[in-house]
Amino acid sequence: MNKFTGLVFLLLLIPIITHESFGFLGGDMIDKNSFLPNFDKLKTTSDIITINQSDKTENSKRYIVFGHGSVNDLHSLTIGELSSISSSNGFFSIVTLPENKISHLESAGLHIMEDFQLDFHSKYTEYDSHSKVSEIGNLANSVQVHDLYNVTGKGVTIAVLDTGVDFSNKDIQHAIARDTENKPIMLDADGQGIILTNSTFAANIDRYGTIKNFTKYSISELNTTSSVYVKSKNDGVFLNLKQNGDGTNLAVYNSLYPMIGSSPLLNGTINDDMKIGKNMHDFILSQSGIYRLGVMYQAALSQLQVVPVLVVDSEKSGVYDTIIADMSTSWKDYVKNDENITPDYDFDFTDETPRKIGDGNEFLVYDYDNDGEFDYSAGTLGAQVLDIYGVINNEAEMHDIVGAINGTLLPPMDDNGEFFGVMTDPYGHGTSSAGTIASQGIQEYDIYNNTKKFTIKGIAPDSKIIPVKALWFGDVAYAWLWAAGFDNDDVEWKFSGMPRADIISNSWGVSNFPNFQYAPGHDLLSLITSALSVPGSLSEDYPGTLIVISAGNSGHGYGTIGLPSASPSAITVGATTNNVFVGYEPFKNEPRFGNTTTHADHVVDFSSRGPSIIGDPKPDLMSIGAYSFTPTMVTKTSEDSTDDEPFRLFGGTSMAAPIVSGSAALVIQSLNEKSEEVTPHDVKNILMSSADDLKNDVFTQGAGLVDSLQAVRIVNGHGGTFVVHNSMTSSNIETVLSESITNINSTALGFKKFAIPIKDVPQTSWFGGRLVPGETSTTTFTIENPTNKTLAINIIPQKLKLIEKFALNGTTETQLQDPILNKTGTYRPNYIPIVNFTSNIHNEHNSTSSSNFPENSSLLVLNANFEFDTFMNQTNPIYADDLRISSLYIYDWNDKNNNSEISSDELSLVNRGGSWGTVQELRVTEPEEKFEDVPVVGVYPVPSRYSFWIGDINKNSTSMDYTLTASYFEKDSWNELSVEQDNVSVPPLSSVRINSTIITSPDQKTGIYDGFLLFEGEHHNLNVPVTYTVKHQVEKDTQIVIHGEQNSVNYGNGFVKGAFDMTNRYMSGDWKQYFLDINDETINSGAIEFSWKEKNTNLSVFVIDPQGKIISTNMPTGVFGHFLGWPSIDWLGTTPFSQGGGFFPVKNKDDTSTVLFAPINQTGTYSLLVHSPLFDGKDNTEPITLAAKFTTITPDDIPPEILLDLPKFLTAETKILPKIIDANLNSVTYLLDGLEIERPADGFNTTEISSGEHVLTIYANDRVGYETSKSFTFIVDNDPPLLEIESPKNNTSVSNRLFIDLKLIDDNLPDNDKISFLLPTGERIVDKMVYSFDTTDVEDGEYKITIFGIDKAGNSVSHDIMFIIDHSIIDKPKPSQEIEFDPFLILVISGVAIAIISAIVFSQKKRKITSNQ
Repeated sequence: MNKFTGLVFLLLLIPIITHESFGFLGGDMIDKNSFLPNFDKLKTTSDIITINQSDKTENSKRYIVFGHGSVNDLHSLTIGELSSISSSNGFFSIVTLPENKISHLESAGLHIMEDFQLDFHSKYTEYDSHSKVSEIGNLANSVQVHDLYNVTGKGVTIAVLDTGVDFSNKDIQHAIARDTENKPIMLDADGQGIILTNSTFAANIDRYGTIKNFTKYSISELNTTSSVYVKSKNDGVFLNLKQNGDGTNLAVYNSLYPMIGSSPLLNGTINDDMKIGKNMHDFILSQSGIYRLGVMYQAALSQLQVVPVLVVDSEKSGVYDTIIADMSTSWKDYVKNDENITPDYDFDFTDETPRKIGDGNEFLVYDYDNDGEFDYSAGTLGAQVLDIYGVINNEAEMHDIVGAINGTLLPPMDDNGEFFGVMTDPYGHGTSSAGTIASQGIQEYDIYNNTKKFTIKGIAPDSKIIPVKALWFGDVAYAWLWAAGFDNDDVEWKFSGMPRADIISNSWGVSNFPNFQYAPGHDLLSLITSALSVPGSLSEDYPGTLIVISAGNSGHGYGTIGLPSASPSAITVGATTNNVFVGYEPFKNEPRFGNTTTHADHVVDFSSRGPSIIGDPKPDLMSIGAYSFTPTMVTKTSEDSTDDEPFRLFGGTSMAAPIVSGSAALVIQSLNEKSEEVTPHDVKNILMSSADDLKNDVFTQGAGLVDSLQAVRIVNGHGGTFVVHNSMTSSNIETVLSESITNINSTALGFKKFAIPIKDVPQTSWFGGRLVPGETSTTTFTIENPTNKTLAINIIPQKLKLIEKFALNGTTETQLQDPILNKTGTYRPNYIPIVNFTSNIHNEHNSTSSSNFPENSSLLVLNANFEFDTFMNQTNPIYADDLRISSLYIYDWNDKNNNSEISSDELSLVNRGGSWGTVQELRVTEPEEKFEDVPVVGVYPVPSRYSFWIGDINKNSTSMDYTLTASYFEKDSWNELSVEQDNVSVPPLSSVRINSTIITSPDQKTGIYDGFLLFEGEHHNLNVPVTYTVKHQVEKDTQIVIHGEQNSVNYGNGFVKGAFDMTNRYMSGDWKQYFLDINDETINSGAIEFSWKEKNTNLSVFVIDPQGKIISTNMPTGVFGHFLGWPSIDWLGTTPFSQGGGFFPVKNKDDTSTVLFAPINQTGTYSLLVHSPLFDGKDNTEPITLAAKFTTITPDDIPPEILLDLPKFLTAETKILPKIIDANLNSVTYLLDGLEIERPADGFNTTEISSGEHVLTIYANDRVGYETSKSFTFIVDNDPPLLEIESPKNNTSVSNRLFIDLKLIDDNLPDNDKISFLLPTGERIVDKMVYSFDTTDVEDGEYKITIFGIDKAGNSVSHDIMFIIDHSIIDKPKPSQEIEFDPFLILVISGVAIAIISAIVFSQKKRKITSNQ
């Protein structure tokens, strides 16, 4: 079996393999819940209820359908569950159908995409007894904000769009947002939280309030499921479920659908009667006598949770308002260990707490051992649930006022008692996000099992949380719009007048962007994010909502930010370290983690980085993501658990985002208290202006580490703080996104208006736009001084510069043991003091300093690279089935006993990096300051070898050759950026503006460039991230060659770095961007080649058009990709050990190059997005070279033909109508006398052309590139000739002759027929200007001569002359009288004259000769 055969076999095998759902995170940190639970493993049986149908099927899937028409049209095409948001011109729908029905929708012209679960950006979550933790502490300096300013987020509401929120923990119960009626504000956009209670039981309650048994006659008349009976006088009152042994069938809503079950509705049977009263006088009261029963059937921490629930109308008959859950029975079912033993359920509602929505006690919790601490939770009552599958409409009778239809947002509880909504968090992720923000810190936790108690306080403990459950991509748009204050009114979204939330916190993203056919930032979800962030975008009165999104966990490569975190208007948050996890299980007693928790605030290796294809600065901010502790749900996994406290270790950018959201809440409260207007971008600018510099590049850190204390100081004008923002970033972003925005059909989305009016929105970061080489970009920065003192501020352009690079080769030794922690199976890293490969620092600089680092170094980037053949055993017939992994650590070593031997108790972990890849990376900010003792590098070889497919293959790892590289950087001057002033004084409570300009060089290569503009005050420094892109101008049929170059590990152009991680997500690896500007409309195709150096490296390339759409790739989905939902053919999918970061080396040319063809359908900037999903590992970076040529390909080899029959002389009556003949005509240009003119549809009108000679030149070209031109010279003459009549005068009297003397004046007179006149005799005289008319034979009388003149253009003039013939008078002689000459006589006279002159001349010459002699 060859390697490829093995690959296909495993891809087909994956769906039926079942393993623990845990990933091998970070190279050597096991994450047992790093992504959503494995529902194949979840038990689906319960002793409470028997489900009467098959509850496991894979026949149906969720799909997103985009199309035009109406939802009724979609219903007619499908037979299945359907949810939709409809509009008059189009719709967006979610359907759950068998795969074999999707072809019917596609054949109807609809665009179908399989829905998928979101990528939640938690990097470490566990639920065993040793791993439920996560601490907030004093993150982002929030404790000082609470203490100094009494600002705690009060009055600020944050929507947490996540897996749901469980409010059972006392630290967060207070945080639930409530409406004016004290009812919780919660949304389940996923549709999980519907609880059906439509099984009815009639009770015979007399007027004295006593329950009696029905007679057989009365039971037969009841229109109910069953009845209530009294067992005996004091044995209790029960719902009759047994029904003589037949049991009672209940409709159960399946919240696990479509992952488990063939339908959202299940049919279950309960065979045990449920107790509702102690006796006939003491029972749970129903005013109508009709009791309603249902069952909650849902997941909780990867286990099935079944909860019987009773609903009664406790106050008004027929209006159901009270819910009672049998939590004790559910608890026993949840924690049972032996499937063969049925627990002793009590099936008793009387010992449970009745709850009403709005009573403040909506939390379904249970304290099984009565110790005052809750042990079990089933969620929070009162959620509004989106009826995704139309269950209520199809299966349940609904109150007319509600009028539920498919996709209807249901009320928290049905007045008729048919259903209610519950908010749950089946995974705990959303609860941790909410706890990070709003934990009160009243609970105490024994985090390290050492008796010391800790409290966990949130960033904004008095803020309110709106839980918004959205597990699938198809849920997000509805969830966002609802949280932003929009309501779906049948065919459109309408703004309610007020956002429900001030902030929407998102700890998730989408990695496999090729499925959406658009690059991140241009995709619909990112555009909606941008729209929701901007006031006036979707409604004139919409004020905007601040949206915070985690960057993702796909680093350490660049360009790994996916969607919607690439949205320019959102706050995108990356992750930094916080080593509080050291010493906490399962990190306890592990030598590689050292012995202290002191180090923090370094960039985490897995934090996703910018840029996106837009090119603007991303991420925006950083915060803690590795790792901390947070309160979580109280649910324990077993009855005998003694240390299962309700906290958890939480991390990833999933944690960083809520920290920033909480910080934003503190800023908003501060602004509200000062009655200042709050806009989303104001808050964003304050947070970015107050961030702490992490000394990294823009695309790693953005503005830096969020600091809530400094942000609140800005609002209050304390501490010499200031805010900076600029005028051009938003305008440049709008230019880049304009075509994507224009492309959106707002009506189809349900909006009358969809716009992103960001042009004038101020932003701290500066995006200089897309420039051609040699072009400049200028913006105006505004520096706002909120303090009462004048601030002196220096402005300094800066860029990271590599100052030193050191390397050391080595070989790992495996299974080394620590002197202290040396138990079997516990191993330490290979230790290398950093001085071992930087010892020449002092020699090179002649320094006597004891420093371990180069002078002025502000950043250390440490890499360990392994060759691909070392990482992966390529002799194995199954690809990626035998991997050796080593992780990278750096410590501060204090040799306490001076024995020169490193032991774990002497190590303080500073940072770490790990992945299933060939290059590991970690970063240390200000290394000189962070190390008190000896810096030591640790290379930790994972003891076992692993398979991408099945995990540990139970084979010992062997040694690996590696190269360690230490790169040192400092902030240096940035010559490409200039400022008009390098220092300014800003008066108190005022602002100053300065201009700054980006200057590109004429030969600058295409790519994205980054740096900072430092605003340096006495007490406050502000780093403005600055980026711009350079685009290469394409010339038709001219080859483009952009050579790659080896470069540093920070972001740069012309190379990729080693960053792939087979356990990560699709975005992992390194991404580079090229920009090609095509302005030639004749270009319709391009051939592109990328080449690289090493054969084990592989590149995938995506061509993006000016609208942001993917128009070509060298890695299409392939034959099966369309059906399997693959983003590209080289993708290996997900496994129990991978979230989608595995790739196979697909080659389409040779081992070190790839080619692709791209159609060019419009002019504009095309982007090439290059991904390195695999990297050889011989070095940290590898150059890549682009070669491309753009041309026109079409079956046309004839140039355009220009037809125009144009006379030389034209008048105003003439129309010039050229005709251009060509099947592929591209453009026609008209030049009149060298100046371009537009041709009217009806031709050129000469009345608009001045008189005189002109040249009309016509240039025509077709899309092939053939050109032709013709010039036509013509004279425009719109003026008639000037006729001057010297004689005769009008009414002249003559007797014998009439003398005629004329002048016809014009520049364009013809040679013939230019003038004529008609004599009274009928004779027409032509081309005579002087003429004597003999009148002797003409009778006396009055006569007329008509004189007519014409020029070459046809302009004419005529005049009538009147004269009188009177023979009785005598004519006077005329000096100008015409004399008749005889031509022969003239010749004779002329000959005689010539002869005489010749004779005289000859005689004179002869006389002169004689005299000389």
